[in-house]
Amino acid sequence: MSDASLPEGLRMRPATLADVEQVVRLANSNEIEYLGEPDTSADFLRHNWSLSTHKPEENVRVIVTKEDEIIASVDTRHKRHVKIDMELDVHSAYRGQVELPLMRWVEERAQDHIALAPADAQVLLGTWAHQKDTQRQQLWTSVGFELTRYFWNMKRELTQAPEQPQWAPGICLRTFKELQEEAPQGDERLARALFAAHEEAFSDHWGNIPGIYEEWHEHHLGKEADLSLFFLVMDGDQVAAYARCADEGQQGGWVHTLGVRRAWRRKGLALALLHHTFGEFYRRGTRTIRLGVDAQSLTGATRLYERAGMHVERRFANFEKVLRPGRDMRTLSLNQA
Repeated sequence: MSDASLPEGLRMRPATLADVEQVVRLANSNEIEYLGEPDTSADFLRHNWSLSTHKPEENVRVIVTKEDEIIASVDTRHKRHVKIDMELDVHSAYRGQVELPLMRWVEERAQDHIALAPADAQVLLGTWAHQKDTQRQQLWTSVGFELTRYFWNMKRELTQAPEQPQWAPGICLRTFKELQEEAPQGDERLARALFAAHEEAFSDHWGNIPGIYEEWHEHHLGKEADLSLFFLVMDGDQVAAYARCADEGQQGGWVHTLGVRRAWRRKGLALALLHHTFGEFYRRGTRTIRLGVDAQSLTGATRLYERAGMHVERRFANFEKVLRPGRDMRTLSLNQA
């Protein structure tokens, strides 16, 4: 793309791993403005940009000054080419000046995905905005996006040891690390069983698109994952439920994903799993626990988290734009299950 549409002295270029620190500083400056604290770590972004499925040179663009200072960035990733999500950050001094050139690049990049998507499939572009960022929300609606959903970050502060988990008869909890060490030759079988459990549990999640095992494995079970915080609820040799957690340092503990397979729902497993997770973080000295959730969860997850003592800390608006009409491949209701 030509830089002619950018203010004088600015240019757009592909991002590289060497840009991680600058992009994180940019993201954190916006997070401090709207959230009151930084929320993105260099380790997190470096991990995402190091995935084989997400090359920053292809999927990320930055806008820089003559001194190569990054003042804006846009990061794109896709789900089976039918949903392209983007993350946009702009330095406050340049807002209203560089967003449209970045959006044009995103829509040009999306053409590559449209060409690879199933011929009859709808192709969507998705993004979000902090609830307090009305300027960004107005931008999205002005370029053809529609507000589709709200998502929450929920939080619990542990001022004392949390509740003890109450497990149903015959249920036991293990970590992926324990099971991996017991059957090192069975790593692949264990990982595939966990992936199948994840796919089943999240098939009831609004907006879900079936995943690809190899991509899931690299992202969730890669060398940087703390497998001692990957909890599996076992019923015999079956994975009934699971929680993938991480200690994010100053940001506290995160429950990144929690799922219960259909046959094991309404048995108290999710609440017990949360209580176990809280207890493990408390034992490690972590007192702040967070997770993200669809505010209109099809399975009532928000009520579960409230029962577990969590409250809404942050709200985000989700926006989508149809790039090509067609068959919607996502989960939109429980009737599709």
